Amino acid sequence: MVERSDRFPHIQLSLAKEGIAASPPGGGRQKDPQTLANSGDRWGHGSRLNSSVSSITANWKDTEEKREEEEQPELPKSRRIILKIDPNSFDPESLKSYGIELIAEIEDGYIIGASADLELSELRKKIGKFIREEHGGGKVAEIWDLIDGIKKPEYILSPELMAHWDLVKDDQIYTVDVGIACVGITPKLPNSPKRETNESDEHFEKRVNRWIDKRDFTYENWDDIKSERENEFTEFIQNYKGEILNIVDGSIPQSAKLPDSFSCRIQISGKGLKDLVFNFPYIFDVSEPDEFAEFVEREALSDVDTPTFKLQAPKFNAPKVCVIDSGIQERHPLLKAAIDCDNSTSWVPGETDQIADRVRNGGHGTRVAGAVIYPITIPRTGKEKAICWIQNARVLDVNCQLPKQLFPPKLLGDIVDFYHGQTKTRIFNHSITGSVPCHTQYMSPWAAAIDNLTWKNDILFIVAAGNLPFSGKIGYTRLSVKDHLAANRLCPDYLLENSCRIANPAQSFQALTVGSISPASYHALPYSSISQKDKPSAFSCSGLGIWDTIKPEVVEYGGDLIKDESIPPNIISRKEVCPELVRSTLNGGPAVAADTVGTSYATPKVSHIAACLAAELPDESCLLHRALIVQSARWPEWAEEKLDTVRQIGYGIPNIDRALGNSPNRITLITRGNNRIKARQAHVYQVKLPDTLRSQGEQHEILVEVTLSYKAQPRRTRRNRRKYLSTWLDWDCSKKEEDPENFLARILKEYDTPENADKGEKVFDWTIGKRAKKYGKIEGVSRSAGTVQKDWTVVKSFKLREAFCIAVVGHEGWNNDPDAEAPYSLVISFEAIASNIPIYTTFVEAQVEIELEQQVEINSI
Repeated sequence: MVERSDRFPHIQLSLAKEGIAASPPGGGRQKDPQTLANSGDRWGHGSRLNSSVSSITANWKDTEEKREEEEQPELPKSRRIILKIDPNSFDPESLKSYGIELIAEIEDGYIIGASADLELSELRKKIGKFIREEHGGGKVAEIWDLIDGIKKPEYILSPELMAHWDLVKDDQIYTVDVGIACVGITPKLPNSPKRETNESDEHFEKRVNRWIDKRDFTYENWDDIKSERENEFTEFIQNYKGEILNIVDGSIPQSAKLPDSFSCRIQISGKGLKDLVFNFPYIFDVSEPDEFAEFVEREALSDVDTPTFKLQAPKFNAPKVCVIDSGIQERHPLLKAAIDCDNSTSWVPGETDQIADRVRNGGHGTRVAGAVIYPITIPRTGKEKAICWIQNARVLDVNCQLPKQLFPPKLLGDIVDFYHGQTKTRIFNHSITGSVPCHTQYMSPWAAAIDNLTWKNDILFIVAAGNLPFSGKIGYTRLSVKDHLAANRLCPDYLLENSCRIANPAQSFQALTVGSISPASYHALPYSSISQKDKPSAFSCSGLGIWDTIKPEVVEYGGDLIKDESIPPNIISRKEVCPELVRSTLNGGPAVAADTVGTSYATPKVSHIAACLAAELPDESCLLHRALIVQSARWPEWAEEKLDTVRQIGYGIPNIDRALGNSPNRITLITRGNNRIKARQAHVYQVKLPDTLRSQGEQHEILVEVTLSYKAQPRRTRRNRRKYLSTWLDWDCSKKEEDPENFLARILKEYDTPENADKGEKVFDWTIGKRAKKYGKIEGVSRSAGTVQKDWTVVKSFKLREAFCIAVVGHEGWNNDPDAEAPYSLVISFEAIASNIPIYTTFVEAQVEIELEQQVEINSI
């Protein structure tokens, strides 16, 4: 239902230069003082490690004999070992030279390994060489400690499960999610050959072909290991009469698999669970299933007349938004014209024929679907055409719960296969989250599945940040709004507490996460709103996300809560601070109400913008749509340039007009089509700035905004973005009087410079900055941490150069295949702060000059 003028469309960015950085120089990383101390005490350190090896191998032998005596299920051949290493200099991928498989990396320098050699022979040899100062033993100084894997269940268990681990009963049945590593002793591909000086084409081609054979063999070996571990794991669970809930036709579905691991939801006895955690060597993550619930009570309703407004069906080829929720009242007069009834589906066990939203007190999915169509308010009269089709994917039951039989990775895989595979749906609204803070050690199976599905398909998941309960602590980690107020913590300050961290799967790297802000302030004694207009809602979960990513990226109006003057206060919701939503009438009540709040209802408002972008730019990728949503976001007036603001509202409130188009005083330049980049490669984009804008007599304030959006293939056993993603990207800006060629040369030259090195003059004082320390105005956060990276600054027009250049730079992640690529979209905007300063037309004309210059350059070659 959005109409806009095409007078100020986005224009295309111009790729000016591209290049590849040279191979990095040799040399190790900086060693920790503990490593240096170990090198200076070879006998002492080596003896301590030898003693640990002897103790560990003896324990393994004793455990094996005891298992045989008690006729316990047979284990795989390997055993778990935990190593503490120098996190600065030891490369965990090198464990294969010690005969140890890398299972997973943990924080603080700990890594989980597995050894098929129960004598740890190779490790013993390395320690001996270290003591004798022989070649091949020097890296042993970087191994600080060795621990029997059975002694550290806290490195395997989630915080919630660890908190009551001692209470697990042998004969009770438990449902848990398990992650199993399956890369084997070779976690990376062989390094590709580099052409030698004066090497013939024929000789180099032969070496390349040999490398291709080795690469293909490694891929095949990974597949074989994955199949073998599936069988071992399945047999182990069956020996305890357990069940793998997400198994299909005897195997783990592809949606629960990543390149380095697979995930399962199992039911097993407490005895079997203990054996699994202590002794199955390849597991790295065991957690209880997330539970979803709407935490905020709804207020009593007054009668409201049903609007006479008529919603008309969208265009036949309009975008489709799949609402993954509790079902939808599809015959609702305010929705029925936009419902894609032919593709409504229910995944709720035992209710696959029931697609209606039967959640009490007005439903949940119906409200979410309504907010996709009516993001601001619901018209009372007239008629309008819907911007998109709504698809109904019912996954929550009548109690608004996600049944435990539904394992999110498999569920989401099925949903994407059905909707994207059959109807080309690209937008998925996911207003479902867990009830406790997301874990920060590994990406969860749920979030990783979203990342992997996004990697494989041109789709966009828009997910809720999660809600705090209004009262009553949840589990061991989630405090309620009432708890915080009782502890004399003020809103929004208490949202920075760890207990208010975003909920699973909001930490997903490649989803767009949405938090909530308050639409109004309320004060009528004895009641007042907990938050204030445009400030974070009292219940909205905050970031940062896993590995210090900016989450949520954007916020929308999801409502607020009301408190009275009691101590502790009573907390309620009132229509004055609730968003107006379509309401299910299947259990009675009005068709429209402002009676509930939550990030669940902020999320579909962003999905509405995504649908409008998909309608406006149907041939462009979802990466561009995501970039334009984030690019359109702005902080409200109260926001200060500090870390707290970023954690609470990310990049701010998106604006549909800025996302879709421009104005006389604003212009946006975008990359179009399929842009892909490899590691060590740089793409330089150039924007020509009009001479009239740069005149020394002009002192206009110009807002410059840049957003990079990309995606990459995930690996779940790694503990930071550089190892979680197959390839990671960032962007940089040119300096004063630096043309594209010189800018590219500098970027490639500085490619391997340490991040904390001083790289000279900065042209712009960016708000967030490329690095977390002393680079932008806000310390403690980096724009480069996530897969959507925005920054902005205000500059005087006369300080701008003739040309403005941005470089998109690719970096090697876990995938060292030289052909590995990451697709991306880049958006750059310029806006005159004073709205009466026209810049759009002159910018467009200046870009034509670039096109002409490039044509001349091509013709002259």
